[in-house]
Amino acid sequence: MADPDARNVNRAPSEGGPDGKYGGNEGADGYKIEIAAVKAQIVPLEESVVAARAVKNSQEKLTAYLQHCGSPELLESGKGFVKEWGFGMGELADHADVVVERLYEAVAGYMLADLMRVKDFWPSDANMAKLPSGAAGKWSWEHVGAPEMEKRPGDTALAKFARQALGEYEDES
Repeated sequence: MADPDARNVNRAPSEGGPDGKYGGNEGADGYKIEIAAVKAQIVPLEESVVAARAVKNSQEKLTAYLQHCGSPELLESGKGFVKEWGFGMGELADHADVVVERLYEAVAGYMLADLMRVKDFWPSDANMAKLPSGAAGKWSWEHVGAPEMEKRPGDTALAKFARQALGEYEDES
């Protein structure tokens, strides 16, 4: 029988006490990302982009199958559908390309942050720019000092709770 906690070996050491309930992963303080899981999503997304572009670029071939449908109304309706479908798939491919590019950047950023043991890393543009690049950047990072990373935007649970609690006592005048 498999170990039920085996899937938890990559969790941050802060879970379950100072030594980490699951054995710890010292580079994962402050963030949790399954890099392999994110990488596994990239290939199917890239394949979907290829398929969407094929639909966009093959509209004439797709409408050629409708030439012998037996009804001019059906032919025109089918051509209109394929044209709109091709346009939509082209837009989807363009936007999915951007998502794929950002996923590659995020994976690379998380991997480098993990190697450099950056705490509370999230792949904003500013944080990605602060990661070392090349031998000189790594030397500077290690000998001069690592820059402070931006915190993830948004409220913490404590701030949300405090705002909710204080909201009950607001002046109604």
